[in-house]
Amino acid sequence: VESGECLHTLHGHGLEVHSAVFSPDGATVLTASSDKTAKIWCAQSGKCLQTLQGHRWEVFSAVFSPDGALALTTSEDRTAKVWRVESGECLQTLRAQGPRFTSAVFSPDGKLALTASLNPVAQIWRVDSGKCVHTLGGHRNSVCSATFSPDGARALTASQDGDAKVWSVASGECLHTLSGHADALRSAAFSPEGKLALTASADHTAKVWCVETGECLRTLTGHQDSLHSVAFLQH
Repeated sequence: VESGECLHTLHGHGLEVHSAVFSPDGATVLTASSDKTAKIWCAQSGKCLQTLQGHRWEVFSAVFSPDGALALTTSEDRTAKVWRVESGECLQTLRAQGPRFTSAVFSPDGKLALTASLNPVAQIWRVDSGKCVHTLGGHRNSVCSATFSPDGARALTASQDGDAKVWSVASGECLHTLSGHADALRSAAFSPEGKLALTASADHTAKVWCVETGECLRTLTGHQDSLHSVAFLQH
């Protein structure tokens, strides 16, 4: 990062790569590809350590668990899979109710997974059993992103219906609907302390919201086209 020099090119996928993330300790990299696999690489050497095989169609996303021991992938085959990083073994397969998942993330403690889908629902799953514990229904169009709050107590979903929703992870209850954008949402994020939410929209704006009340605190303008992602600066 300091010099901008390319240290390694990770060769091995047969088709395009859709995502790449570092493990929490920075020692490995996880990639997702249209070749139906995800791969785990040594960040220091660039060597492929594991190939996660089992999806029947292209893999769109892949993330590590907070402790780096597990990986979670989503695919066009309408499943998400939980993998053991060390062995490459598939531990659980989570099946979408209809069209494919659009994203999947682990909870901060690694015990739950949260999936968003092309259906107007998100789902919360137990990682150890693969059981769905809550279906978060209420959106009127596809859910494009879903994430946990830093303390794991709440979930935040963003939908193409133009709304974001804040949910109780314990009960699956919708606590607030964040309405105010004039077009579809693309993503949403919690602030590091979990008190604020930030949404990105095709209406060319981002909005800052109070998670506790659902009130819009600020509208960020200036872009000339759709916003596709948002994030808070980490302290």
